[in-house]
Amino acid sequence: MNKHASYRAKTWPQCRARRFRAPVVLILAIVLAYAPASAAHAQHGDYLLGTAGLLGAQQPPEGILYSNIWSYYRASGGFLLSGTIKCGPLGKVCLSSSFQGSGSLDLFVDQNFFWLVTPFKIPYLDATYGALIDVPLVLVDASGNAAIEPTLAFSGPEETHTLTGSFSPAKGVTKGSIGDIYFEPIDLGWHFRQVDLLASAAFIAPIGPYNANARVNVGSGHWTGLFGAGGILYADRARTWGLSILSHYETRSSQDGRPYVLGDDALIEWGASKTFDLRREIFKQLTIGAVGYGLWQTTDNQIQVSAATPLQARAINALEEAQTRIYSAGPGAMLLTKYGLFALRYYDEFGANATPSGEQLMFTYTVAVNPFN
Repeated sequence: MNKHASYRAKTWPQCRARRFRAPVVLILAIVLAYAPASAAHAQHGDYLLGTAGLLGAQQPPEGILYSNIWSYYRASGGFLLSGTIKCGPLGKVCLSSSFQGSGSLDLFVDQNFFWLVTPFKIPYLDATYGALIDVPLVLVDASGNAAIEPTLAFSGPEETHTLTGSFSPAKGVTKGSIGDIYFEPIDLGWHFRQVDLLASAAFIAPIGPYNANARVNVGSGHWTGLFGAGGILYADRARTWGLSILSHYETRSSQDGRPYVLGDDALIEWGASKTFDLRREIFKQLTIGAVGYGLWQTTDNQIQVSAATPLQARAINALEEAQTRIYSAGPGAMLLTKYGLFALRYYDEFGANATPSGEQLMFTYTVAVNPFN
């Protein structure tokens, strides 16, 4: 294989035939050029938005891929809580514990992706089969009224009954541990000359520590199911201009120790990019572009609480109908080297409804091996 040739200029069968002739480290980096990681957990929902990056809506070539995705999310400010039921990273950062409150939250997540892509094809679908697992390490620092889980509670005088943080504001809470683990047993990929397609089914297991009476938790306290679909459209045969769109539908089980079920969410991540061949021994390709994501709550929250007064009934009804919504956009870049693939991206959130708006920085390093060769 010409070490200066772009993999994006080749068809998928050509890529598979040639990739084993390169040094192992370069092979791993090229695999990653096809596969910025595509799932995790936790941010305005249970899936960590922004994980996919510039070219995430595709399955890599066969082999075992490891990707480390480090992210930092920051949200702060004061919010009128009326109507809010879920907000913020790790699914539900609520920045109030009464009608008016303020707080801040710093969230660090280190995702560890292990993605297996087999040489096997699914009969009749002609799809390549894969599976992946994501083990996140989470550190959260919350101050003021910030919390990571919504809590239904009627506290204070009758006039202020509402959904609240329910726990007394604290000067600061810091917790860190392993988070909820993402399992994707069904990962199907299709590869054509100018189109890559991906479909998946996954679940998030509530492995992270969770206490229904705590104001800040690392775990979510519920199971989550996800169904994903997406693809990348390349505008040229050399595959240097790409538009990546990856969507997920997220549904949850009942909240452990609390009388409600959070509504379903529709998620979308996108990236528009241009790839340049650098034609260097160490630095192979540079991809730059724009990235972004959006989340829309699609079903009402289900609150199993009987109202004792008309005011409580109105508050519960408003909270059941509260619809989370958030958007973001920012720049992104990937550098393909002989030592692996490095990626950096930044997201600035806007258009928030029933959730705070923040900023997020993500850095990714990925390598891979092929035991099937």
